[in-house]
Amino acid sequence: MTNQNQNASEIINEAVHLLRASPFRLLPSYYVGTLPFVLGLLFFWADMSRNAFATSYCSTAAFGLAVLFVWMKFWQAIFAARIRALMLGESGLGWSFSRSFRLVVTQTIIQSTGFFVLPFALLLTLPFGWCYAFYQNVSALDRGESRNTKEICRIAWEQANIWPRQNHVLLAVLFLFSIFVFLNLVIAMISLPYMLKRFFGIETLFTMSGVNVLNTTFIASAFSMTYLCVDPLIKAAYALRCFYGTSLRTGDDLKAELGLLSRTRKILPLILIFLLTSHLSLLTSHFPLLPFPSFAAEHPHKVSADELDHAIQRVMEQRKFTWRMPREDIPKEKKDGPFASFMESLFRAVKEFFRTAGRWIDKISEWIDKLMPGQRPPPESPKRNRMPSAQNLLSALLLIAGVLLIVFFWQIWRTRQHAPLDTPDKAVPSEPDLKDEDIRPDELPGNRWLEIAASLAEKGELRLALRAFYLGMLALLADHEMITIARHKSNLDYEKEVIRRARYQQEIPSIFSGAVTFFEQVWYGMYEVSHEELRHFAENQKQLRVKLETDTGASLE
Repeated sequence: MTNQNQNASEIINEAVHLLRASPFRLLPSYYVGTLPFVLGLLFFWADMSRNAFATSYCSTAAFGLAVLFVWMKFWQAIFAARIRALMLGESGLGWSFSRSFRLVVTQTIIQSTGFFVLPFALLLTLPFGWCYAFYQNVSALDRGESRNTKEICRIAWEQANIWPRQNHVLLAVLFLFSIFVFLNLVIAMISLPYMLKRFFGIETLFTMSGVNVLNTTFIASAFSMTYLCVDPLIKAAYALRCFYGTSLRTGDDLKAELGLLSRTRKILPLILIFLLTSHLSLLTSHFPLLPFPSFAAEHPHKVSADELDHAIQRVMEQRKFTWRMPREDIPKEKKDGPFASFMESLFRAVKEFFRTAGRWIDKISEWIDKLMPGQRPPPESPKRNRMPSAQNLLSALLLIAGVLLIVFFWQIWRTRQHAPLDTPDKAVPSEPDLKDEDIRPDELPGNRWLEIAASLAEKGELRLALRAFYLGMLALLADHEMITIARHKSNLDYEKEVIRRARYQQEIPSIFSGAVTFFEQVWYGMYEVSHEELRHFAENQKQLRVKLETDTGASLE
């Protein structure tokens, strides 16, 4: 059975399995009470929104809808009680008139307050999970017994406060599931009439109305169908929650396990008889029964020792027993000649290699067994031929795979560290043309870009100096593996790459983002840069360099 550490997904899985494996009478007990209320609610909704004389009988229709609501809650409580009986392995409860009357009274008094409490709790958001669980627990715990309304409310509230995380995760998952069910039903309700018209030529009100069919009645119908599909799962999930919650005191989960063992005990003799007969038939098929010697005979047949040894040897030579016997080393006749000598030495070397590998595998498997908890296999007899087991071979293969992965990643790291830069077809000049849009930041080191920028700033070419500073910044980021230089990448791509790789270093993305914004305003716009702004841009680059070197040194330490 499940303990208190069960999470929401396990509760949902068990609820789904419980509904699928339940007897036929379980789900009808839910829909016989819920379906009349849902149909009555849809009729009330459509009639009150369209009928011109709705105000004259609105109170009567509302009273009838309230009666259907009480009828629904009564049968939902019966549905939850049958789920609990199914968990305990019981046949069910006898619903007498007094018991049913008490159930109707308590459900009417408590569940009617939900129309005011649940919307207010949803408005406040925080207490909604506990309030929703409380009303579900009332349906799951009330079985029409002698407990009064106050006692049922106390127990339901205690169960709503148990495992709040499980409750809220359960609500979130069921809410998302309800949204998907609602969308599927809406799509089916819209597309099915058009499919009928398309394939069978059947014209319906949906196809003739067009978009006007998407009114409040349509939405209410979709919500009602979603409620009919999802609410049995919700009731089963909260019935399971209450079952495991009350089992902390009552021990009903242990009682259910004992009941399962008692039911299994009834068929255990049949299983044992079947197993014994099957084993006897198997033994007789492998060892045919021989007639026992008659001790009452006057002249009993005596078997000599030689005949017995011969019979045992004949039986042991059968094919089904030869695999158990050790292999005999058959002496081979030595052949003369250099080729035969070479092949014999080669076979000996290969055999010695496999023996050494087997010993290493045994040592590795023993080391792994010491690290891994669990029951260790019994030591093998020293006289038996040692053969690497499947576990030893698997351990060796895992070790070899790990070594290969380490070598593979080491080769990738080594190739990346020593990867040559893309060399252009023609020689790169000492001072490249900064007006060329195809220029790459990795054509020159970062210090060289700074020297070019300083030289251009002295000449008064501030716009080109700004681009040299920016290319030096890209080269600096590439040297510290914050970006990867490529011709197809834009400034926005570099900015996203820096944000992704430096997500724990907030100052680096902010400095680079500001530099990108200012560079694009100057280089691609009509903004004229000044000496003060260029000096500020250079200071930002120095600050970026210091930050990169500091973070890199801290990560290495």
